[in-house]
Amino acid sequence: MRRPPSALARARAFFILVLAAGALVQTGCGSDSSKEKAPARADLTAVRCPMVKTGEGDGAGAYAPAENAFDTAELIGMKLGAARQRAADHGCEIIVALEDGKGRSVPIEVDPSRIYVFVERNAVTYIEGVGGGL
Repeated sequence: MRRPPSALARARAFFILVLAAGALVQTGCGSDSSKEKAPARADLTAVRCPMVKTGEGDGAGAYAPAENAFDTAELIGMKLGAARQRAADHGCEIIVALEDGKGRSVPIEVDPSRIYVFVERNAVTYIEGVGGGL
């Protein structure tokens, strides 16, 4: 006559079952995730240039990225000359607000094609913003 499985054997079988279920969940139950692509999502933190007036009120909400706008984060680490060229390719202008730790005079008028940057050793280190103004 066959004996019923011991508590240790049942616990071991249950543990193996849980591990197998976890492995299936981790792999998406066998789907090939390399063929499936996650939907593209807009980066809501991106600072884009140039901006265009939307006609909706005043302030930051009155502007939206233009069709040819690019993410200014691409400029970080670039030499100033190359960054100026990249910005110019999109109709934008770079204004250096801080150079090697020293503040510089900058225009105060709002211009949605100006990118205000910090520069260290002739390389862009920080994007302060786009548009300017007080």
